[in-house]
Amino acid sequence: MGNGTRISLRAARTNANMTQEQAAKELSKYFGMKVSRQRIMKYEDSPQTTPLAFGQGFATIYKLPIEAINFGR
Repeated sequence: MGNGTRISLRAARTNANMTQEQAAKELSKYFGMKVSRQRIMKYEDSPQTTPLAFGQGFATIYKLPIEAINFGR
């Protein structure tokens, strides 16, 4: 991904071959607290509301640099 091309949070999850349920499970492990599938859905629907810590979490579980994901800001 050159030229500052960014992909959506949903595309990042799809590329990582994860369902929202799996992403929630991985983020729960990452944070050491329960993350619901609904929260994943909320951030995918409104990426600009994603807190930075979650952005970092998504980047980590999707094995992407955080700059590769478009959080719409």
